[in-house]
Amino acid sequence: MSDLRRLLVLFRPHRSAALAAVLAMVGVAVFTGLLTYLFGPLFDQVLTPEARSAVMAHAGGTPGLGSVVGEKSVVRRTPVAKALDAGLASLEAALGVTPKTRVFVLPLLLFAAFLLKNLCAFVAEYRFNAVGLAFVRDFRKTLYEKILGQSGAFFARNPSGDLIARVTGDVDRIQSLFGTDLADLVQSLATLAVLVVVVVSLSPQLTLVALLITPAIVVPVVLIARRLRALSRAARERMGDLTGVLSETIRGARVVQAYGAEAWESERFSEVNERTFRLARKGARVMAFSSPLVETASVLAFLLLLGYATTRITAGKMTLGTFISYGVGLAMMYQPFKRATRTNLALQHALASARRLFEVLDAPNDVVDRPEARPIVGIAREILFEGVSFAYGDGEPVLAGVDLTLRRGSVTALVGPSGAGKSTLAALLPRFMDPTAGRVTLDGIDLRDVTLASLRARIGLVTQDVVLFDDTVRRNVAYGRPEAAETDVRDALGAANAIAFVDALPDGLDTRVGEGGGRLSGGQRQRLAIARAILKDPPILVLDEATSALDAESERAVQEALERLMAGRTVLVIAHRLSTVRRADQLVVLDGGRIVERGRHADLLAAGGLYRRLHDLQVFEAPAEATKAGSRE
Repeated sequence: MSDLRRLLVLFRPHRSAALAAVLAMVGVAVFTGLLTYLFGPLFDQVLTPEARSAVMAHAGGTPGLGSVVGEKSVVRRTPVAKALDAGLASLEAALGVTPKTRVFVLPLLLFAAFLLKNLCAFVAEYRFNAVGLAFVRDFRKTLYEKILGQSGAFFARNPSGDLIARVTGDVDRIQSLFGTDLADLVQSLATLAVLVVVVVSLSPQLTLVALLITPAIVVPVVLIARRLRALSRAARERMGDLTGVLSETIRGARVVQAYGAEAWESERFSEVNERTFRLARKGARVMAFSSPLVETASVLAFLLLLGYATTRITAGKMTLGTFISYGVGLAMMYQPFKRATRTNLALQHALASARRLFEVLDAPNDVVDRPEARPIVGIAREILFEGVSFAYGDGEPVLAGVDLTLRRGSVTALVGPSGAGKSTLAALLPRFMDPTAGRVTLDGIDLRDVTLASLRARIGLVTQDVVLFDDTVRRNVAYGRPEAAETDVRDALGAANAIAFVDALPDGLDTRVGEGGGRLSGGQRQRLAIARAILKDPPILVLDEATSALDAESERAVQEALERLMAGRTVLVIAHRLSTVRRADQLVVLDGGRIVERGRHADLLAAGGLYRRLHDLQVFEAPAEATKAGSRE
């Protein structure tokens, strides 16, 4: 299915609301055609007395429009023109128009047609814009929900900056298409269709000459549209790169400044910005070239038609009023044709954006509920990792053949050097990703056979990289539990040793923490994240060195609170500081994605393996750092 067809299928729920806009567009087309026709009678029967006298003489004293006498012969009328003439004559008869009053009636009819045309144009534009905005609102919501439901592997493949560019910039292109461009296209095509009927009825001969010139205009437009579509897609991809660089540097502004990398980052941004600029400039050049090309060809066509029409008027085969109507029709066709041409170019931009959006919508979700998945009942007695392996795409395995048992109420600590696979292993428990081989079970049931909602409702997560939202302290702590009572929120803050600094904030619980918690210190952010997990009160906890950002005094208080919280719960701890996990029920040492050691702290020290080496490095580094600090003082 083409991208345009898919967009129209998504637009289907809004089609009834768009009906009023389409009817108004038909009204614009009809009244535009009527305006074109009325110029002929106005000129022949009102503005040119000689023509009016000739008609009266030929028709026996009553000015009719079925035939007009020229200097040499009677002008022949097409069936459509005769029908329009008859309709106007009937209207004049109903209104009691006389030759004397026609000089006032025809201009009033012309003005009424003009007024009704613009009234329909207002209704059409407003209604179609409203429908387009509603469509884009729903489309953006669908896209956002699709991204929210994706797995960790999806986010590893797609940079956040590029996703943001798609949800904002690319959707804006779709909004422009369905808000204004498509309305212009429908209205322009309807108007062109009516005007073609009118001008053909006025003079088939002139129209035939015009058709001979048309390919010279249409062919370049088609070629330009193809070129523009390719340029537009490339430009949107570059815009995704630009947004990615911008997002990274804004988030990491302190690191950039601390390392004096402003010039390097500026150069990196300039390179991407320059590539984006070049593609956009090419697209602008193509678009700018299209309008002068169409206009030049149109003027040339009109001059050729004028020369041919002069010979027919001289020969008495056409009245001047008919040519005026024909010329007005051609002139009125220019703007709809120009809008249709520009809309076609805008459509190529929108289709390029649509392709990028459909790539997100069509991206397979690696982590979904199976059709037969059922909610978890009760509290898990045992969690097993059975032969678990994981790799991102076709890359090297991050985990390979991991077997691990987490018993209810036990504390398991994952230790190992950076890149050993600790965080990946922990991410498999809440199913942020699924194993590429093996399985994770809960009381013998594969996690893929239970619903995601019931699984994640039983897991509390505190990561080293704290995620806080630009909202109040209360809402951040009660995230996922908006109905939580204030007393529960305060109890959770107290257990996380955070109530004192929260009460000292300007608005207490209602203080906004800023984007990413930027108005708080690192230790304060960490304690709010811990309070959030405490309030959830889950039977399973995943802690990624949850106390690493705290000072010594706060760490002791929070460690005590965590120990109380961990009692009777299954806990998986990712440990970077070995001093915090000495009392774990089992220590699991990972290296290169494999378990190389497991046991209690004392046993692993005595074994003299990797754990002992990691332990000794931390033990010896701490005194060395203390010595350096003392010398500086």
